[in-house]
Amino acid sequence: MTRPRAPFGMEYARIAVPDLAATIAFLEYHIGLQLEQHGDDFAFLRADIEHHSIELRAEPQRDKAETVAVGFSVESSDALDELHDRITGAGHEVLPLAESMNGLCTQGFAVRDPNGLVVELFTEFAEYAEPPLVELRPVDLVHPFLATDRYDESLSFYTKVLGFQPSDYVGDVTVFLRSEDRYHHSLALNRNKDFFVAHLCFMMKSFDHVMRARARAQYKQIPIASDLVNHSASWSIAYYMLDERHGPRFELCDGHRVLTVEEHETTHRARRMALDPRNIDVWRAAADDWARF
Repeated sequence: MTRPRAPFGMEYARIAVPDLAATIAFLEYHIGLQLEQHGDDFAFLRADIEHHSIELRAEPQRDKAETVAVGFSVESSDALDELHDRITGAGHEVLPLAESMNGLCTQGFAVRDPNGLVVELFTEFAEYAEPPLVELRPVDLVHPFLATDRYDESLSFYTKVLGFQPSDYVGDVTVFLRSEDRYHHSLALNRNKDFFVAHLCFMMKSFDHVMRARARAQYKQIPIASDLVNHSASWSIAYYMLDERHGPRFELCDGHRVLTVEEHETTHRARRMALDPRNIDVWRAAADDWARF
């Protein structure tokens, strides 16, 4: 029996920000994104050939930024139709894509997850002929990490409705879910008392580039919320910076496990790891070393 197909992979996040110009400058300098289009109330910035990795919306009334939508590409129109049928069959309302996506894909729609986060699904995302001519930049936007007070409901939605597959669990509080791009996780969920987008992960070209970006954050005194984590699940090494005016935590990582086709389809078994900081970061010293996350 053919398993349900998930979305292919994450393409962008849409973030509402209080100061558009300041956030553009932050994303250019600290992450290495390239500004492609902007107006008085919007901006598109990209990491690689995909049309954009971040869409910004200017909302000056805000005190801090908020991630209001995430976008995932889908492999084919047939896979998109199957997703549509599963979504409606589960009783979820299908919504139109945001107007900003007009002309940037061939077809698509949106749905709200159990937390109210808009998830946009589409085929044939627009792209550029070449990546940006920027040396210090990401090569991909890998995943969002969602903290949620509706963990069980969200896990059911993303696995049973959207078709993501569990790659690993940490206790009964965190699950890493993969899509068809075969990254160890293209989305993660964490059991929490509130809902918020906890971080967005960008994969850099190398560990050297991670450290150069980290040096920029230190130089500009941007808070490093979690420093040099060696992830037990995805095998990546990363740090996380946070300035709430510009978005959630931004994770910049080197390397992220990509499962083989055989692992993805048949042989990978999701581990049930104990709730221990060393099962999140293998460089933690002991079972009670929870500080600095």
